[in-house]
Amino acid sequence: MKNRVAIVSATDYREETVKRALAESFELLNMPSENPLSSLIKPGDTVFIKPNWVAHEYRKSCARQDDVYSTITHPAVIRGVADYVALALDGKGRIIIGDNPSIDADFEKLKALAQLDDLGSRYEVPCELVDLRPLRCADLKHYGIKEKMISQPGDPQGFVKVNLGRKSLLNGVNPRLFRGVFTDRSETVARHTGPNQEYEFSASLFNADVYISIPKLKTHHKVGTTLNLKGLVGATHNKNLLVHWRNGWPGIGGDEYPSFMEWVKSRFARVQKRGAWHGNDTIWRMVVDLYNGMKSRNRRTLSVVDGIVGGEGDGPFCPVAKASKTLVVGEGLLEVDCVASRLMGFDLALIPYLNYLIAAEHLKLEAMEVVGQASDNFFNPSTPQLGFEPPTAWPHLAAWKSQKEQSG
Repeated sequence: MKNRVAIVSATDYREETVKRALAESFELLNMPSENPLSSLIKPGDTVFIKPNWVAHEYRKSCARQDDVYSTITHPAVIRGVADYVALALDGKGRIIIGDNPSIDADFEKLKALAQLDDLGSRYEVPCELVDLRPLRCADLKHYGIKEKMISQPGDPQGFVKVNLGRKSLLNGVNPRLFRGVFTDRSETVARHTGPNQEYEFSASLFNADVYISIPKLKTHHKVGTTLNLKGLVGATHNKNLLVHWRNGWPGIGGDEYPSFMEWVKSRFARVQKRGAWHGNDTIWRMVVDLYNGMKSRNRRTLSVVDGIVGGEGDGPFCPVAKASKTLVVGEGLLEVDCVASRLMGFDLALIPYLNYLIAAEHLKLEAMEVVGQASDNFFNPSTPQLGFEPPTAWPHLAAWKSQKEQSG
């Protein structure tokens, strides 16, 4: 089933539109018609639903302010999926909906945007919304200063430590320039030196019987696209263990900026775009590590990508809204990411975390069943598909666009 991914049309966020699109996608995936998710979910299961709740608004530094639902999962999709989950649980079990958003996100405002407060009484099983962050930042001017962060409960079940050791893609990379969330890099370096490669996952999510990911169809300026796998950043407890770049420029072993001159210019820039370019050789390794860390425990998975309104250009915080009118649904997180990234019009070989995992997992794209609204020769990078604009510093990610510009 993981090799089958459905693409279905959904023109708007009305409840009936979303329910119809979900039903169509489940039918295409050969799930039971009356109770589709009963093939994944059993009564008594704990089901964790993770939307993309990266931020409650566009960053003020963004060149334009657009539809906030191009950055976060729309509540209509979350609600539609949760209804099917509750049906499969049949009055026994538990639903948890949560995320570890950006450190400056206002969770109360996110909850208001999510419009899901009634779910606690909507179902016969408990359903709760959880902010997984143990720390938050009340003012972005203090970003990076751990002492200025505000402590909060985080995941009520705590966290699970996973040490990938020599299996980590950061093993063998000199850690002296590693950068996590905080300016003081000592914890990040210590926890990622040599065969010691530690991550902390939120226990509520990690230990759930079923993990359902509901990301946006969205670009990302550091990794190319952010879907299920990059979204696993929100599955973690301690984000300071997530290495996002190496300080400096390639000449000294860094990948924060493409060159010394770009690094110098950044010192005087109002907004620093650190690690936000196609040559960032660090963050994609962290994404692969998170995927492999999640795989260290067996669980059932499902992905429903909210592409009714997607985000193109400089996501995750400053995308341009794109009416892509699509849901992408499948059981395999990696498989859905491949289909969704190609649907956006991007060359999978140029998205490092996908290019690596396609080879490492022996994933045969030509053998995948992409059903529903899929074009012929779907994985050919020369076809534009939905024609998303790539992030600014990823000029060749859309191969069809590069070829068009060269021929023009």
